[in-house]
Amino acid sequence: MRVNIPLIYVLLAVVLAGIIHIVAVLTLPMLAPKNAWARLVPLGPPNTMIQLPPPGPGQQVMPMMAPDERYAFCRFDLADGPVRLRAAVPDDLWLVAFYTPQGDNFYAVSGADMKRAQVDLIIATADQPVVEAGADAPEESDEVVVVKSPVTEGIAMIRAPLAGASRAGRAEEALKASFCGPHTH
Repeated sequence: MRVNIPLIYVLLAVVLAGIIHIVAVLTLPMLAPKNAWARLVPLGPPNTMIQLPPPGPGQQVMPMMAPDERYAFCRFDLADGPVRLRAAVPDDLWLVAFYTPQGDNFYAVSGADMKRAQVDLIIATADQPVVEAGADAPEESDEVVVVKSPVTEGIAMIRAPLAGASRAGRAEEALKASFCGPHTH
């Protein structure tokens, strides 16, 4: 016996399945119990650079950390004013990226883009005044990049790829020497 289902019911079922799929995909990140923010907050106070241990099997702070990279992060809090981040960038492959607590990336710069061995960034909200580089700016602000943050709290992550196992010590020392703290004018 053959059952005739009107075409409109088939189309409605496909549309409903598509809507359910889209809603599930968009809400899943909000329902994740251990996002990056939840994993990194307990590791240290805000506005402090924290070096993560080298990743190994079963010893990763974050999922999918590459074993041939070293990481450091700063959980910044702009409630009391801008925050300054300074780090040596000994390699063109280094990356500094900024994220909201929800994991949205709002700024990233690689060592190759910086065209210098020292990265000097000031993180501030749109309503926090910061002297930027320019003709009338003091000389010490010539190399400073101001990153306007859409949030008052977030994560600055430094990723240092290793060009061989022998470079691990150099990368770890550079990350250890990096700074994240309140910006003093």
